[in-house]
Amino acid sequence: MALQGSEAMQLQVSVTLLSNTPVIGYKIDPTVLVNPTENAPPHSLVFTWCRENNICSVHHDKICNIQCTSCVKLNIPIERSCHCSTECYMKAWQRHKVEHRDASDAVGKDSTGNQEAVRKHRSSGSWTDFSNISVLDESAMVVEEEWKVWVKVASSKTYVPTLEDCGFRLRLQSVAVDSSQCIHLSPVNVVVTDPVIKPPSPRKMIRLQKSLNLNHKAKSSNEVVFSVLSYNILADLYCPCSDTFSYCPTWAVAWEYRRENLLKEIIEYDADILCLQEVQSNHFEDFLKPELTKHGYSVMYKKKSRAVYTASKFTYDGCATCYRSKLFKEIMKYEIEFDKAAASVVDALEPEIREKGSIRLLKDNIALVVVLESLQNGSNSDAFQSRICVANTHIHANPNFPDVKLYQVSKLVNGLEKIAQSHIPLIICGDINSLPGSDPHIFVVRGSVNCTPEKENDPLGIYQYLKLHHSLSLVSAYTSFFLSDGVEEHLKKMNCGTKEPVFTNFTQKFCGTLDYIFYTDDSLIVESLLELLDHESIGIGLPSRFWSSDHIALMARFRLKPPSLLGPSPRPLPPNPWPQLAAPEQ
Repeated sequence: MALQGSEAMQLQVSVTLLSNTPVIGYKIDPTVLVNPTENAPPHSLVFTWCRENNICSVHHDKICNIQCTSCVKLNIPIERSCHCSTECYMKAWQRHKVEHRDASDAVGKDSTGNQEAVRKHRSSGSWTDFSNISVLDESAMVVEEEWKVWVKVASSKTYVPTLEDCGFRLRLQSVAVDSSQCIHLSPVNVVVTDPVIKPPSPRKMIRLQKSLNLNHKAKSSNEVVFSVLSYNILADLYCPCSDTFSYCPTWAVAWEYRRENLLKEIIEYDADILCLQEVQSNHFEDFLKPELTKHGYSVMYKKKSRAVYTASKFTYDGCATCYRSKLFKEIMKYEIEFDKAAASVVDALEPEIREKGSIRLLKDNIALVVVLESLQNGSNSDAFQSRICVANTHIHANPNFPDVKLYQVSKLVNGLEKIAQSHIPLIICGDINSLPGSDPHIFVVRGSVNCTPEKENDPLGIYQYLKLHHSLSLVSAYTSFFLSDGVEEHLKKMNCGTKEPVFTNFTQKFCGTLDYIFYTDDSLIVESLLELLDHESIGIGLPSRFWSSDHIALMARFRLKPPSLLGPSPRPLPPNPWPQLAAPEQ
């Protein structure tokens, strides 16, 4: 389709990219506008992606920026005449002199040679027109733009850079055409990117090399093994147009980019159970639910009890729990709204502080609890012995409300304790919004917390109404790094004092651990853990163009202990343990 005269140019095509720096494996989806939008003639858009094909003759992983003009005039192939820098060229000058002499001798024997050009051996930073299609794969489609050589790589609107593109620029040509007459209806729009870069190395599962339970020596083929991911994915409603994440490019904060990046990351982890927090309700229904269903997950969602007003509308976020339908089936589901459960505590307060108590305690946080039964051994004979209970929660965030955090965590664990009486292993995932060593953290891992009525963290005196002890053997999964051999590099990303990761939430304003995977170590064994990130690998903070949340994902692979180690016969599951806990302890 040859470019037509100006009288045929009825349209204009404009193209913009979210980022001018392509990344291997990350889809480029340009925004394309055609003007005028009204009364435009029938047309289609034709896209052509090309990759720069000039590489340095010495450093094959670098783009060439200068060429020896004597080599050009002597028809020395481009793969021997191009260099990435002046320094590179000067170091190769002795080789060039030999090639110039040999080429000169060859031209001297050729009566058609240009003797005058041969005598002028010089180099320059400017490029001379040349054609070198012969050195390329004959099956490749090649186009030239002045001195550059480009190889066609795609004919679609979107493009996902590959390893072959690394270090090279990409060029996108876009044009509106009249397909019936094979003529252009617009000038060709050309966008050239910066060189393609590599993303960070994927996070790997680190297998723990030391047995964490001496009583569990042999592995059986019908044992239940599964992995659990916990991830606060940063709801879009908490990404305002302010400077909250000013260190991150605006396009990388946009949900349209983050959703694809988050989905790609989550799917690559290949977890059997997903516990996601800060999942915006409309994004769950419109994107995450259908996409995760395509990948074999059964999904459930619990939104918070109150909406947030943003962008001229009310929006909810909540928790999503997903599990592989071929590995598990749902036995029971419980939904906890902490504000409803807190009403009885507010009623127990002195009348003069009940209003303050209501404002302070009735927060919209929730938890989603599900009991799953494994389908891995294909038999229901030991159904109770192959069940697990997974709790997914997002606890109140405000650091000035430590009493609210402890109330919500204790309320969740007290209910789970009832479920555990059915001899079902427990896993608690979520953003607890509490640092290691805080009251909620101590309560979970130690079984109790010492709180006195005059404690500064209890301004309304609600602790006296809470059950601040439990009998569960709960352990943080990532402490298993300290019980394993051969993980010295990973221990550098752990806090030796708290036995928890150095951070799971990292922004310019805060860096610390808020996310956890707790489990009952009398019924489950940790086999491997997802490696952590460090400050160096992240940079300024999260989110970034590579990591699309301000939190990092945590993941553990568990093995269910054999039934003989789980104790006596289980009891039936309670219908709902949380209403039974509504009355405050006196």
